Amino acid sequence: MRIMGNRRAAIGHVMAATLCAAPALAQPAAPAPTPAAKAATNAGTATNGIAEIVVTATRKSELASKVPISISAFGSAKLESLNLKSFADVARFTPGVAFNRERKDIAIRGISSQAGTGTTGIYIDDTPIQVRALGLNANNTLPAVFDLDRVEVLRGPQGTLFGAGSEGGTVRYISTQPSLDTSSGYARAEVSAIEKGSPNYEAGAAIGGPIIKDKLGFRISGWHRRDGGYINRVDYQTGATTEKDANRTETFVVQGALAFAATENLRITPSIFYQNRDQKNYDNYWVGISDRSQSRLFSGTPDRQADKDHFVLPALKIEWDAGPVKVISNTSYYDRKEVVNGYSGTLYNLSLFQQLIAGQTNFNGDDNSANQVVSPDTVLLTPGGINLPQLPGYKAQTIITNKQRNFVEEVRVQSNDTASPFQWVAGIFFSQNRQTSTEEIRDPMLPQLIPLLFGVSLPDFSLGNDLLANGDSYTNTTIGKDRQIALFADASYALTDTLKASVGLRYAFTRFSFTNTADGPQNLGPSDGTGAKSERPFTPKFNISWQATPDALYYATVSKGYRIGGANPPFPQSACQADLDALKITSVPAAYNSDTVWNYEAGAKNKFFNRRLTVAASVYHLKWNNIQQANYLTSCGFQYTANLGEATSDGFDVQVQAAVTDSFTIDVAAGYTKARYSKTTLTGGAGSPALVTKGNAIPGVAPWTVQLGGQYNFALGDKDAYVRADYQFASRNPYQTPIQYFGNATNDPALVNDPSTHQLSARAGMSFGKVSVQAFVDNLLNSHPQLGLTHQDQFTQLFEAQTLRPRTFGLWASYRY
Repeated sequence: MRIMGNRRAAIGHVMAATLCAAPALAQPAAPAPTPAAKAATNAGTATNGIAEIVVTATRKSELASKVPISISAFGSAKLESLNLKSFADVARFTPGVAFNRERKDIAIRGISSQAGTGTTGIYIDDTPIQVRALGLNANNTLPAVFDLDRVEVLRGPQGTLFGAGSEGGTVRYISTQPSLDTSSGYARAEVSAIEKGSPNYEAGAAIGGPIIKDKLGFRISGWHRRDGGYINRVDYQTGATTEKDANRTETFVVQGALAFAATENLRITPSIFYQNRDQKNYDNYWVGISDRSQSRLFSGTPDRQADKDHFVLPALKIEWDAGPVKVISNTSYYDRKEVVNGYSGTLYNLSLFQQLIAGQTNFNGDDNSANQVVSPDTVLLTPGGINLPQLPGYKAQTIITNKQRNFVEEVRVQSNDTASPFQWVAGIFFSQNRQTSTEEIRDPMLPQLIPLLFGVSLPDFSLGNDLLANGDSYTNTTIGKDRQIALFADASYALTDTLKASVGLRYAFTRFSFTNTADGPQNLGPSDGTGAKSERPFTPKFNISWQATPDALYYATVSKGYRIGGANPPFPQSACQADLDALKITSVPAAYNSDTVWNYEAGAKNKFFNRRLTVAASVYHLKWNNIQQANYLTSCGFQYTANLGEATSDGFDVQVQAAVTDSFTIDVAAGYTKARYSKTTLTGGAGSPALVTKGNAIPGVAPWTVQLGGQYNFALGDKDAYVRADYQFASRNPYQTPIQYFGNATNDPALVNDPSTHQLSARAGMSFGKVSVQAFVDNLLNSHPQLGLTHQDQFTQLFEAQTLRPRTFGLWASYRY
């Protein structure tokens, strides 16, 4: 299978990053209890200035401070007051979570991998939507944060209740449900400006209430947002700007639901969620031609790197209150299509050709020294751009199409007597998922480029293969089918009035199969293959909790998470024989197994001083076994997935909220994570080079993270007003990752760790009855660190990077009744 041309995917054999972990309180950084704040706080309680929220992390409604799980939850009021628009914003306020904007990848407690299925469960209500990495740029899609009741982030494996993929944790988007007796509405608008960028704006509205009181209710909402860009596209030959603020994004969302009380005990809720997101270009800029200090960011990549993604999710929820038990059925169908130019075909091809020139070989590795017309030390990609004056305007476009068609049915039965010492939930889960990944490199100028560089025609260079009829030089399509049936149960028993023990079990039957076809001169002609993998994973969880006082909860947990195994599509081995020989392997595995995480955790949630001070802390040890990793074959540009390596993640965290006065609240979250490989793993058998070396750091992990927030509430005339500031810090990881360590096979010392980051935001708001307004500044100090430094391979001198969104000034207003 082709690897991403951008050699960021060369890190695919190691895990991506996460920030340090911490079991945050349910409603971090809650405002002091002004009347406006109290009116807006949803589904929760406020005690002397510290707000709490009700969550359903255990499939029943409980205050988050009473749930013996490391959890952060953001209700609608908190999402609005902090101006959180997406999960990228939520992650900044959530300890233990890292978010990759490009792949939409969520990593919790350092458990992340670009290979195989996702390591974090992602749910819209009761429907899992995470994607399997069949091919390149298997990006998740995440719902916009509008008209949501709350967002819940559960840290640590959640395999018992949420199944495969919830290996590091689970993120749940909970939508606002229709009411049968109360009308409500919400509207919001915003306008803001990015320094040296284009404006942002949004508008949205939601309305709901009874159609027939106590029998039929509805909820409907619509939202549109434009996120402005701040990176200009330029002509790499002349430097002239061809498109200003190219990395802008448009998002449109519609949600609707009906609630029908068929009888006093039976409620039926059909719903639909539609989202369309169109990102015009990625956030990468060329380091050699940009000036971060002046927010002058440019990309000379000639082919567009866009991401068009839409999905529709119809669902049907049936709830039957049968007295001693409650029966809940959820049926859904998730239909998604993403068309993404995930990597630059131009830069990928030129980096590949530069390696072939240096090695004087053709596509299949044969000697080409007799025909080659350019010098082996030719540099096609320089620090300042593309060096190809003989063929001006050269461009190759990559088109990747990802499709998901997921049917999910879950039926669970749970106890209904909250006074009983024995509480339980049991159920059956079924999913039938069909996913398609198609990758194309469209390179109509390749027949001119090959003779220019190598002195032979394209067919002579690629075993007689010319461009395909539509101009593709490479195409690869994989159709994967996942079927899963799981039985699960979770039960708790109150041993005493304060001591409770719980056990969760899940047993699943899984099968993954695929068919693959590939073609084009860069594949050395047509190929095809099939594969399958079946497993029966068992996922237990054990927890004991002690409610020492109404304000003091202590707990300990041992839990297991897993993700389903898979199989490898074939690739032309002759083209990669040099890589296989260097790695001392003769063939790649046809299939790979599930990997697992064991989590050992202890935590406490306490309230002091008449509940004006709340403290949550936890310490954990994670052991990740049999890790699914993508092993990259450098010169031929293909990869395969195998179970390679072990890692551990050890950490602690503390999060504090304090109502210093009735008007002034502060919140502090600090954490430390040590995420390292615990075993040296070779690429092949004895004597082969190391893929990772024991002690290497998991890439992207910031050992220390700190979040500070403070809010002052006051009266301005007869209106409620507030000012607020928030600061986030993430430290630089001083330890080498596998790709930086000189003793590993894919060593590339140029890919340094991200520097420490600092973000400061400020906001001030006021309430006018049902109307609230806020003025804000994000990235107040206009911090612009160089993040995610990449290049196509270790031989390429053209570097790309990203940075924080520049300083943004804005104003929003909302109306709620």
